[in-house]
Amino acid sequence: MTRAKPIKLEARGLSVEFAAKRVLSDVSLALAERSVTALIGPSGCGKSTFLRALNRLHDHSPSAAVHGQVLLDGEDIYHPDVDAVVVRRRIGMVFQRPNPLPGSILDNVTFGLRLAASRDRSSLTDRAERALRAAAIWDEVRDRLGASALSLSGGQQQRLCIARAIAIEPEVLLMDEPCSALDPLATERIEALITELKRRYTVVLVTHSLAQARRVSDETAFFYLGALIERGPTDRVFEDPQHEKTQQYVRGSIG
Repeated sequence: MTRAKPIKLEARGLSVEFAAKRVLSDVSLALAERSVTALIGPSGCGKSTFLRALNRLHDHSPSAAVHGQVLLDGEDIYHPDVDAVVVRRRIGMVFQRPNPLPGSILDNVTFGLRLAASRDRSSLTDRAERALRAAAIWDEVRDRLGASALSLSGGQQQRLCIARAIAIEPEVLLMDEPCSALDPLATERIEALITELKRRYTVVLVTHSLAQARRVSDETAFFYLGALIERGPTDRVFEDPQHEKTQQYVRGSIG
């Protein structure tokens, strides 16, 4: 019998409002360590809102109000004594579209390290190399680390952004539709990378592609109209959904 993995990150009664309009309602979801959880559902159902609440990105929105708890190793990241900057070092984020900085490839990867006051140049370069290797892009850029990050292809830019996120050695990696702007070949490489990354990280993936969710995730959570409708092992959610709305969504009747 396979032993259940420990819980790394857990939302308890999590709700999010924007200008007093509730867009996410009372979501409780436990995310296992070193696994991939896919968040699926129609556009506007609250997937990305939930994802961004997991590392306090809504702090930057004056109209946002977050209620409930998010526990990282059992500690509430929204507790008044918890520093949001420290939270984001432990819970990294990769966005929908590649967003490299207008600098060199090396400077992009070491950006977070330099913000964390790591000044040793040799140490920065070594950690950048490890991150680029982990993101499966080292062999493509090793001879041009000083070149502009903007000179890379879209798929390479996204892998560079993944390298930048993992360079600071987070424990959780949030990915908000990381393949939506990529071609099929680049998507295939990112999916292979996600499978490899779960050896070291807890990965939470928002995806609009049901096929992608089935290929890369261990667990799937279905959101609808701001609520969590169903969650469970990915094969079970797709092959034997327990809720009528989940069944309709995975079979293409809604969304």
